Amino acid sequence: MLERNPVQILAVAQESWAAALLVAALLACFACFGYALSAADIAGHRLPNRLIATWLLASVIILSLLGAVRMDYWPVLRALFGMALLCGGYLLVSLVSSGAMGMGDVKLSSVLGLNLAYFSLASLFLATLLAFVMATLFVLLGTILRRLTLKSAVPFGPFMIIGALIALFVAR
Repeated sequence: MLERNPVQILAVAQESWAAALLVAALLACFACFGYALSAADIAGHRLPNRLIATWLLASVIILSLLGAVRMDYWPVLRALFGMALLCGGYLLVSLVSSGAMGMGDVKLSSVLGLNLAYFSLASLFLATLLAFVMATLFVLLGTILRRLTLKSAVPFGPFMIIGALIALFVAR
């Protein structure tokens, strides 16, 4: 692995042409599924299971192939651990929040945890922090502008996806 590059995802992409293609496929999945899920969540406060399951399957395939190309399966195991860790954390928040966070967000966290933890476990924390901070700022701004109340339903999926994308690019 190239240690000179501080951004882990770019360092992996520089290892070989096959790794670069797989990283590009991973980013394409983020763009396509992230957009579709964000649009669905904004429009109807729902994150469709079919989209999440398809993204999860694509991610498992891409990350497994990336592990094979790199001949290093520890990141794949770390990704599975990250998936369980982030999903478990979001499930706990969902259960404690009495419906403030939906199960779609919990399912989405499994996909994001898988993708982020392949590159860095620290990125799980950063992505979660960014998602909650951005959502909080959005609600505060909406409240100040009198477009939202503190009880308004706000789709959280787009904040999760944006936070994960930012964390993916700064992962070490």
